[in-house]
Amino acid sequence: MGDQEVQIIDFEEMLRFIEKRLASAGTYVKREAIITILQAEEAFLLEKGVLQEMSE
Repeated sequence: MGDQEVQIIDFEEMLRFIEKRLASAGTYVKREAIITILQAEEAFLLEKGVLQEMSE
């Protein structure tokens, strides 16, 4: 892995943060829709090489 920095993101924490931000903007989005968007974003970032899957 070399000099690369690894950062672990807690999915549930990120989901709650997004829900709170949307709520504070007066917008309600179903949790399932947010999850679908996050999964699509993850797939895109993996495809572009921005994210890498790690083995435990």
